[in-house]
Amino acid sequence: MNKNKILLIFGFGYTAKFVCQKFSKKNWQVFCTTRSDEKIKEIESLNAAPIIFDDEEKIKSILNEDSYILSTIPPDKGKDPVIENYGCIFKNKCKRIKWAGYLSTTSVYGDKKGGWVTEDTLLEPNLERSISRVAAEKSWLKLGENLSIKTIIFRLAGIYGPGRSLIDRLIENEKVFIVNKPAHLFNRIHVDDIAGAIEMAISSQSKAKVFNLSDDLPATQLEVAQFAASLLKKSCPQTVSLESDLVSEMARSFYKEEKKVSNKRLKDELRYKLTFPSFKEGLSAILKSSKEF
Repeated sequence: MNKNKILLIFGFGYTAKFVCQKFSKKNWQVFCTTRSDEKIKEIESLNAAPIIFDDEEKIKSILNEDSYILSTIPPDKGKDPVIENYGCIFKNKCKRIKWAGYLSTTSVYGDKKGGWVTEDTLLEPNLERSISRVAAEKSWLKLGENLSIKTIIFRLAGIYGPGRSLIDRLIENEKVFIVNKPAHLFNRIHVDDIAGAIEMAISSQSKAKVFNLSDDLPATQLEVAQFAASLLKKSCPQTVSLESDLVSEMARSFYKEEKKVSNKRLKDELRYKLTFPSFKEGLSAILKSSKEF
């Protein structure tokens, strides 16, 4: 292996793709696990090295060198798959692991009736997937404490970015429906800001163990839809009631909770400056990028 820093990413989803891109461009040696043979070429196209998740020997060999690890894999049946499969290996290689990060979600706060939450707000998850996330967070923090590895939990708001935005959907002429619940605020974060915050957290001297990753402007789905439509000079997508058959159970579940997520610690302690402070800058950049290709 060369002398570049090593980042081992567990899971190759939407966010991991952008983390791969960012770190490989900064001359990190990036490894990324997947369970899908179909994703191997895509990982290689990002100048990262693919590893099948179950390849213990390969992961052991990577951890023979000083490494940084990031888990993007959600809980499975209430347990964290990475710690379940590799906790013992991490213990044996703990002197080589310089930092660990875990991507969680702001849904761990539960419903706050539209109030503000900070990283110190009491966690009151109601949804099963959110309860599992809290357990996973605790597993990672416990691992870090037991093995003396600096470990950071990133609680992500709703993720959007190139290929995953209303701009993309409207350009593709998808049939988009917006739930007509005008006062219900959601929190968002552009995927580039997730990657940027992770990069900054790795080198930060901050003692904080949890960071909310959310932009400055909680907004309704309708506000976002109206802005996206105006950029494209299209009519706003059709609104439907929350009870409509056009709304999936998963989408409906997001309306059971409402909160405004504070990013004060991200900005004041990590000193991260958002590239996209709101959906307006983010969607405008996505549209500009789409016109360039």
